[in-house]
Amino acid sequence: MVTDNDAPYILTDPLNIERIATTHFQSSADILSVNVTIPATWSDEFNPKDHINAKVYTDLMNTITESEFLQIISGLLTNKANSPSTVSYKSVKYAGPLCHAIIMKLLNTCLHTTFIPNSW
Repeated sequence: MVTDNDAPYILTDPLNIERIATTHFQSSADILSVNVTIPATWSDEFNPKDHINAKVYTDLMNTITESEFLQIISGLLTNKANSPSTVSYKSVKYAGPLCHAIIMKLLNTCLHTTFIPNSW
């Protein structure tokens, strides 16, 4: 997933994926800018997969609707251990409409900015 001019999209061109991945890892790890290529042993991992229909990505970046959110949380199991964030499925499932709206706002912001905050 790539954000370009505040508009996120899914990138499938292998050459562009390689370029963006290289740029990302060079800048995030403070590596000096050099011409780095993905090793042949990894290149297949970055290529589109023939067994995956590209249409499955069409709606991936759509805003999460209230009905989708409620459908998902209605299926949450309440007898599961908390995540490292200490927020339990039970808490999310039985929270009120205001809390649900805030969670949806956070999730949609993550989708549209392509930024996922750390859990700690």
